[in-house]
Amino acid sequence: MENDDIVCNCMQITKEEIIEAIKAGNLKSIDEVGEETEAGTVCGTCHDDIEDIIKEVAG
Repeated sequence: MENDDIVCNCMQITKEEIIEAIKAGNLKSIDEVGEETEAGTVCGTCHDDIEDIIKEVAG
Protein backbone atom coordinates (compact mmCIF):
# COMPACT_ATOMS: atom_id res chain seq x y z
CA MET A 1 0.00 0.00 0.00
CA GLU A 2 1.32 3.41 -0.99
CA ASN A 3 1.10 6.42 1.36
CA ASP A 4 -1.35 8.22 -0.93
CA ASP A 5 -3.72 5.23 -1.12
CA ILE A 6 -7.14 5.62 0.49
CA VAL A 7 -7.36 3.39 3.58
CA CYS A 8 -10.80 4.46 4.80
CA ASN A 9 -13.16 4.68 1.84
CA CYS A 10 -16.06 6.00 3.90
CA MET A 11 -14.15 9.05 5.13
CA GLN A 12 -11.59 9.25 2.27
CA ILE A 13 -8.62 9.07 4.65
CA THR A 14 -5.22 8.21 3.17
CA LYS A 15 -2.47 6.08 4.66
CA GLU A 16 -0.29 9.20 4.94
CA GLU A 17 -2.94 11.03 6.99
CA ILE A 18 -3.14 8.06 9.37
CA ILE A 19 0.66 7.83 9.64
CA GLU A 20 0.91 11.55 10.44
CA ALA A 21 -1.80 11.27 13.11
CA ILE A 22 -0.12 8.23 14.71
CA LYS A 23 3.23 10.01 14.85
CA ALA A 24 1.83 13.34 16.07
CA GLY A 25 -0.39 11.87 18.77
CA ASN A 26 1.55 8.70 19.64
CA LEU A 27 -1.63 6.77 18.82
CA LYS A 28 -1.72 3.08 19.73
CA SER A 29 -5.24 1.87 18.86
CA ILE A 30 -7.84 1.90 16.10
CA ASP A 31 -10.13 3.91 18.39
CA GLU A 32 -7.47 6.58 18.91
CA VAL A 33 -6.87 6.81 15.15
CA GLY A 34 -10.63 7.10 14.64
CA GLU A 35 -10.93 9.89 17.20
CA GLU A 36 -8.07 11.80 15.55
CA THR A 37 -8.87 11.20 11.85
CA GLU A 38 -12.40 9.68 11.70
CA ALA A 39 -10.87 6.71 9.82
CA GLY A 40 -12.63 3.47 10.71
CA THR A 41 -15.59 5.16 12.34
CA VAL A 42 -18.29 4.31 9.78
CA CYS A 43 -18.30 0.73 8.49
CA GLY A 44 -15.12 -0.68 10.05
CA THR A 45 -13.85 -2.63 7.04
CA CYS A 46 -10.54 -0.73 7.20
CA HIS A 47 -9.79 -1.70 10.82
CA ASP A 48 -7.31 -4.40 9.78
CA ASP A 49 -5.47 -1.94 7.54
CA ILE A 50 -5.39 0.68 10.28
CA GLU A 51 -4.05 -1.89 12.74
CA ASP A 52 -1.32 -2.84 10.25
CA ILE A 53 -0.35 0.83 9.83
CA ILE A 54 -0.19 1.29 13.62
CA LYS A 55 2.13 -1.72 13.89
CA GLU A 56 4.24 -0.45 10.99
CA VAL A 57 4.64 3.04 12.46
CA ALA A 58 4.55 2.48 16.22
CA GLY A 59 6.16 -0.93 16.30
